[in-house]
Amino acid sequence: MRLWRIFFGMWRTRMSKNKNKREKKGYLEFFIVILISALFGGVGAVILEIYDKDVKSIGNLLEDVIGQGAFWVICFLSVVGSLVNIYMVWAVRKRCRTWDGEDDEAAEEIERYNSRCQGVIACCTTIVMVLSGVNIVYIFHRTENMRNIGIMCILFVSYSLWSAFAQNILVEFSKKMNPEKKGNALSLHFTRDWDNSCDEQEKARMYRAAYVVYRKSNWLYSGIFIFLLMLSVVVDIGVLPFLMLGIIWTYQNVLYICNYNKKCK
Repeated sequence: MRLWRIFFGMWRTRMSKNKNKREKKGYLEFFIVILISALFGGVGAVILEIYDKDVKSIGNLLEDVIGQGAFWVICFLSVVGSLVNIYMVWAVRKRCRTWDGEDDEAAEEIERYNSRCQGVIACCTTIVMVLSGVNIVYIFHRTENMRNIGIMCILFVSYSLWSAFAQNILVEFSKKMNPEKKGNALSLHFTRDWDNSCDEQEKARMYRAAYVVYRKSNWLYSGIFIFLLMLSVVVDIGVLPFLMLGIIWTYQNVLYICNYNKKCK
């Protein structure tokens, strides 16, 4: 009995030491990250200040290239993206028709493919939306050339509508394979209705994915903040980029905290 107590005491002491080491390592990592961020931001700001004219000329060149190329990228993505949407809808439809209704592995494969297709549509639509904003700024405040504004608006609206209907068709295929799923993809309450109809395993998967996005987004926002901070030393970017970043970052954190506490009740 005495030997057991001695062994248990030695084990607990060792675990306590390991815990203290991990805690000290955590503090050390924190200070290293702060130090590297400060050095990176300071050195970057000094370099940008030294090469002030070169940075401005590169920035003007990139702005012209992106501004002038945004219209053609929108045209390309709208046309090619619409054709890709047609192909993905056809491919999912074909796979659903070949499913015998009993093979669970085939059903999971079709669901994964369907999910990837919806992700591609969402990403392409987001890119077209952002480039449309870039093109509008370039037209109204840089060239004041209104020739392409009508074509861009037609392409943007047409592609966005077709993407929305394509996603709706893909969702309907998923609902046919899973009759318990509810929700209309074109409805404002689709996410709520769809989440409520998912089982616990699917909800857990979505929650894990959302948490990963939350953690990675914080790193992304930190990088954007450091970049804007360095850039503001050389170029007068105004307060709007910092304000928008602060709104998005704060909104995400508040939303996460509120929903986490809500789920704990």
